[in-house]
Amino acid sequence: MKRIFVLLVGLFVCFSANAAVDKSLVQNAEKYLNSIGGLYGSFVQTANNKTEQGTFSMLRPGRVRLDYKNLPIQLIADGKDLYFYDKSLDQITTVPLTSTPAGILVRKKIDLQNADINVSETSNDKNTFKLKMNLRNQEGLGYMYVVFNKSPVKLNSWSVVDATGNKTDVVFNNLKPKSDFGKNYFQLSRHKTVNTNGGDDFYD
Repeated sequence: MKRIFVLLVGLFVCFSANAAVDKSLVQNAEKYLNSIGGLYGSFVQTANNKTEQGTFSMLRPGRVRLDYKNLPIQLIADGKDLYFYDKSLDQITTVPLTSTPAGILVRKKIDLQNADINVSETSNDKNTFKLKMNLRNQEGLGYMYVVFNKSPVKLNSWSVVDATGNKTDVVFNNLKPKSDFGKNYFQLSRHKTVNTNGGDDFYD
């Protein structure tokens, strides 16, 4: 399960390279991301030759939830922290949302040109365009590709390569606008927490 958590945090932890950047594509992605209130749909994740499926929910600012169909785990961001909930152990591991690219992609105002995320490369084909991203001054941690459909602009997929070269691909399906999630949909109940800085604590 810890291995899965490392890959999932990689979804949202990212490396830089000098390459061509089409500013119009960056602007299109930025405009689309800022237009989103919330999304709901399904996903297919592939990592280490294993495929998992589940549902994806997002509500800006700051909230994300991934529920896996055949794994006893959830990944939830509540606007402040990113939680990995292992139901089989009734245990939560947490990292600050601000330390992950996910925190940038779901923040109140998304700035892909001047903020702490760096778009180092763009590419363009008939139906999609792709941005390569990393956190500024975080070279060596890995990199992330985010793919968008062109017409209309829509989140298609993302791929993450971590610092060790492990790759995780996530493809989204049937994403639709949604903002009427339940009051506590992006919250977890009280559980034992393993803090990544060491030691255990509890939260409400």
